[in-house]
Amino acid sequence: ERWVAVEGLHTGQFVYCGAKAQLTVGNVMPLGKMPEGTVVSMCEEKASDRGRLARASGCNCMVVGHSDDGKKTRIRLPSGSRKTVPSTCRAVVGIAAGGGRMDKPVL
Repeated sequence: ERWVAVEGLHTGQFVYCGAKAQLTVGNVMPLGKMPEGTVVSMCEEKASDRGRLARASGCNCMVVGHSDDGKKTRIRLPSGSRKTVPSTCRAVVGIAAGGGRMDKPVL
């Protein structure tokens, strides 16, 4: 399986997926299992759509809050707008790699 790398990953690092995965950079887990303030990328819009939000280099979403019943999660998108998605949607913990791509070189 292939997906976008996040900043902090290195060659040979183990990456875990699922609800029981630990909250470490590179792991994939449902948004409902993440605490508020977690920075994520490649977030799903609908469950199992393979990540549609925050896929570009340097982009990230942030988990803002969870509903009382635990079925919906509110995230802040890279544009600054907030979106409510199902808590079963998965995301990669961390910021998508390649963030300094548009910066000018220092001479």
